[in-house]
Amino acid sequence: MGNTIVDKVIGGLSKAGIRADEAYPGARIPALTGAVAAVRLGKVDRAVRTTTVQIMVMSPAAFGGAACEKTALKAVDVLQKMNGTCTKDICRFDEMADVFYIDISAEFFGCATENNWLAGPGYAVRIGFQSMPYVVRFQIQRCTDKDITAISNAVWQFTLEELIPPGISEPLDPAEPFTVTIDRSLGQEVLEGCKWVSVKREDTIRGISQIRSGTAAVRKNSTIL
Repeated sequence: MGNTIVDKVIGGLSKAGIRADEAYPGARIPALTGAVAAVRLGKVDRAVRTTTVQIMVMSPAAFGGAACEKTALKAVDVLQKMNGTCTKDICRFDEMADVFYIDISAEFFGCATENNWLAGPGYAVRIGFQSMPYVVRFQIQRCTDKDITAISNAVWQFTLEELIPPGISEPLDPAEPFTVTIDRSLGQEVLEGCKWVSVKREDTIRGISQIRSGTAAVRKNSTIL
C-alpha cells in the first residue's frame, strides 16, 4: 500500500470490511461476488489545498439495490471519519454490466502529489503529546499596547482553528500550562507555558468548527533541518 490519497482511502475502506481497489486503468475489478468500491483521484486544487476522490460502489444485480445502498452509506461513514466531506449520489442500475452502482465524491483538505498525500494545512500541531489531526489554521502573533515599550516584552498570542468531523471523539483539554508544538518540513516551533483564553464552537454540516485562542510565555524555534 502506497502513501497517496487514493491508497489512504482504499486502506480505510478495506479496514472497515469494504472490498476496495483502484479504479481502471490502475486495476481491473474481477467478476463481482459482492459489493465493491472502485477508487480514483478526482480534482486537485493546490491553491486552496483540496483534493477530491471519486468512489464508485458497485453491487451485483442479484443482491438488489439495497446491498449497494448499504455499502455506500458505510463507505460515507468511513470517509467522513477520515475527514472527507462527502456527496453520495442515488443508486442506479447498469444493464450492460448487470450491477447497481452509486457514485460518491469525497473532498479532503490537503495536498496530493504523484506519490504522496500531505493532509491538512501543510504542518502538524501537537498539544503536549496529543496530535491534533483536524487543524485547518494556526496563527501566532505578538500584540503590544500603550503600556508595552518593547516588542520583546509582549505576550505571544495564538489561535488554533479546527474542523472536527461528525462522530469523532474529542480529547480532553490539557492541564495548564501546556506546550504547543508545530512541526514543519524545515523545522519545529514550540510554545511553552500556554494557557487558553477563549473557546468558540459551532456545529456545522461538516462537523464541529472550533476556534481556541491562548497565550504562550515562551516561543522557541528549532534549528532549520
